[in-house]
Amino acid sequence: MSPRHLLLFLLLTLSCSSFAQTLLSVRGSILDPTGAAIPGATVQLETTSGTLAAQSASDDRGNFILSNLSPGTYSLSVPAYSGFAAHATPLHLTTSIANVKITLFTQSVNQEVNVGDSDQSLSTDSSANRDTVAVSGDDLRKLPVFDQDIVATLTPFLDSSAGSSGGTTIIVDGVEMKSVGVSASAIQEVRINNDPYSAEFTRPGRGRIEITTKPGSPTFHGEANFIFRDSVFNAKNYFSPVRPPETRRIYEGHLGGPLGHGGHTSFIASASYRQQNTASVVNAIGPSGPISENVLTPNRNSQYSMRLTHDFSPAHRLSIGYNFESSASTNAGVGGITLPEAGYNLNSREDDAIFNDRLILTPNLINQLLVTFEKDEDVTKSVTDAPSLQISGSFIGGGAQADIARTENTIHVNEILTWSHGKHYLRVGVQLPQFSRRAVDDHTNRLGTAKFASLANYAADKPYVFTAQQGIGRGLYWINELGSFIQDQVKLTPHLQASLGLRYDWQTFLHDNNNLSPRISLAYAPGKGKTIFRTGTGIFYDRTGGDFPANVVLHDGVVLHSIQIQNPTYPIPPGFDFGTIPTNLVRFAPHSRTPYAIQYSFGVERQIHKTVTVTAAYRGQVGVKSFRSRDANAPILPPDPNLSDNYPRPDLNYGQIQQVESGGRNLLNALDLSFRGQAGRWFSGQAQYTLSRFDNNTGGINAFPQNQYNPNNEWGRADLDRRQRFNLVGNINPDHWLSLGVIATLYSGTPYTETTGNDDFHTGLGNARPAGVGRNTLQAGGVASLDLLYNHDFRLTKEKGDNAKFLSAGISAFNVLNRTNYTSYIGSLSSSLFEHPTAALAGRQLQFSLGYRF
Repeated sequence: MSPRHLLLFLLLTLSCSSFAQTLLSVRGSILDPTGAAIPGATVQLETTSGTLAAQSASDDRGNFILSNLSPGTYSLSVPAYSGFAAHATPLHLTTSIANVKITLFTQSVNQEVNVGDSDQSLSTDSSANRDTVAVSGDDLRKLPVFDQDIVATLTPFLDSSAGSSGGTTIIVDGVEMKSVGVSASAIQEVRINNDPYSAEFTRPGRGRIEITTKPGSPTFHGEANFIFRDSVFNAKNYFSPVRPPETRRIYEGHLGGPLGHGGHTSFIASASYRQQNTASVVNAIGPSGPISENVLTPNRNSQYSMRLTHDFSPAHRLSIGYNFESSASTNAGVGGITLPEAGYNLNSREDDAIFNDRLILTPNLINQLLVTFEKDEDVTKSVTDAPSLQISGSFIGGGAQADIARTENTIHVNEILTWSHGKHYLRVGVQLPQFSRRAVDDHTNRLGTAKFASLANYAADKPYVFTAQQGIGRGLYWINELGSFIQDQVKLTPHLQASLGLRYDWQTFLHDNNNLSPRISLAYAPGKGKTIFRTGTGIFYDRTGGDFPANVVLHDGVVLHSIQIQNPTYPIPPGFDFGTIPTNLVRFAPHSRTPYAIQYSFGVERQIHKTVTVTAAYRGQVGVKSFRSRDANAPILPPDPNLSDNYPRPDLNYGQIQQVESGGRNLLNALDLSFRGQAGRWFSGQAQYTLSRFDNNTGGINAFPQNQYNPNNEWGRADLDRRQRFNLVGNINPDHWLSLGVIATLYSGTPYTETTGNDDFHTGLGNARPAGVGRNTLQAGGVASLDLLYNHDFRLTKEKGDNAKFLSAGISAFNVLNRTNYTSYIGSLSSSLFEHPTAALAGRQLQFSLGYRF
């Protein structure tokens, strides 16, 4: 079947009817207050007359299913079990319900139930806001997930204004990690914007992804998946001269079960292997004209994890785990105006040892200790050993000059005490997000980089700057962070709930010690609880961003001798002594402080139907003391540049001094509208629309202003500002034999900056704008994509529930409409590609999958 015919088939299925189902089911999970599964708990469903309609027990992952049910009103209950109090809640059943989440507390503590998309019972709990994106592991199986990359799939639901300087914040089982650490099928749930003003986390709700992995299992369960793609089924990239021979193969799965006798010890192991033979498209302008070619960029990734869980008693559970991940990429960085010769190869490895100890001290007091030991090794090697050439807006060639090796040994610690009493639910914690010893061997730019304003200047051998560095390049340093918090969730009245929190953060390299972050949120549910009003505000402190402190350690004038020569004679003469040129420096300003943001919001949730909730909220943010860089030793230009062609630096003993300052600011105003639930039998899922404006005067910790002596003259749209964003995730015609998983995104474009291409300020930065032109005044094109999945489960056994075995087959279509989504626009006036894109996202691609689970 050709891709065109397959696309037609997928679209036609939207109008097909399916067989009616008269019997319904209820699926869900039972968890303790820490989010861990409670296996073996009895779940009962009784009619209003007290007749038992169905009964089940939670499996090793805390999951349960009640099937063969008729529509009606029931009571869903869990009897007291293993030190946890009993629970009961009414349930009106009109359609099958998935994602019922019951949290059991210890004796004398109130219980809560959070019913998923099929039942929109509202709660004033701060973590139950309906603006939360919550996707269970079962739901993920029904969605078109590209390469099984869960984080990339859900990242569009994050807000760039709420992110950290270090990138997306990933919380795995309560601990901040660099990656998920387990294979996709071993994920139990993913949540975004869960409890947005929680004092437990450094980032607000829209700035973090919280992932819960599956626990161990007292009975054997597992899953194996094979995912593959081939370019023969794909549309050609817009800029690609021909369709490259791409292939992808992913082998993934997990297995869980008991160890030994007695049912007190269980395990879960997961593994994945990705073999991806991909290609990038080069679209550049060289001295001889346009350059258009495909460049193979193969990569391999292996990931393994193992976790053992032992219950010493009903009150004491210990888990020990190990994660391993390695990856290798060839020709990384190639594409757009970057030529194949300027690529580099990447090799990385990460090992994690994880300890998780949960102890119920008293009926209303729980202690949880999570400790992770992490070791990382990353090596980057240039493909070509040659000087780097950068021609503004035309091409990047020569060697990448990117040779560097990094090692990192880190400890993450979370110690959290949970106490419940009466109307109060108190959490107190001490955290070490990072206690990290790092080493770096920097051999970048040893042969130098020449930058040219235009192709004409390149032909005339007239670069505006030449940079290079020499020295041992070996640096050892520590990056340590400390956090602590206290938070009380209190039921003030039957209709009003408050969450009050205070957090403290500290980090090395910055010398302020007063980073207190008060946070508060309120939820009010008048009447029968069909409407909830929410408001909240809080302060969130940022970090130095990625591994920027390494630059301060290396570029201190001793470890590395880094130079900058403006308007040099080119080529640089052989044997030139770089030691005669003053060295560059990188440093924090004496009065630099930790950036922080004040975020505030108010909104309303409305249950418009038993299965549908809509929300509307205003969200604002004021960023203070944002990081930016400034050349503190920039030449002072004369009033009339024609009076002089010599622009010396004020301190002749140094070259560029990159000084990181806390002088930036930002401002966000946003309107969020969302839908969550099941619209009849035709759609189940969630959708979000955001109308916003995000402005700032800095592009981040490595961003320089054009005029180093007027850094505040950079106010404009933020680099990642999108005025409008729409995201949808869910299922069409759910719970029927003909059901489609769907993910849709529709974004307006981001801005980019118009530059002259010349070094008009003689700083070597080449970021000067035309007179009167502000930052980020040009507009890139928008992005639109529709992804679909058709997947069908074939039952292999007659057993139902946990004993059932399935063989599944699926086909996903990404960017079904084959829309060209342009990226990487050129803003340099000296380039013939000015205001043109040089790259595009992938066209339509098909992904096939086979799976077996039991």
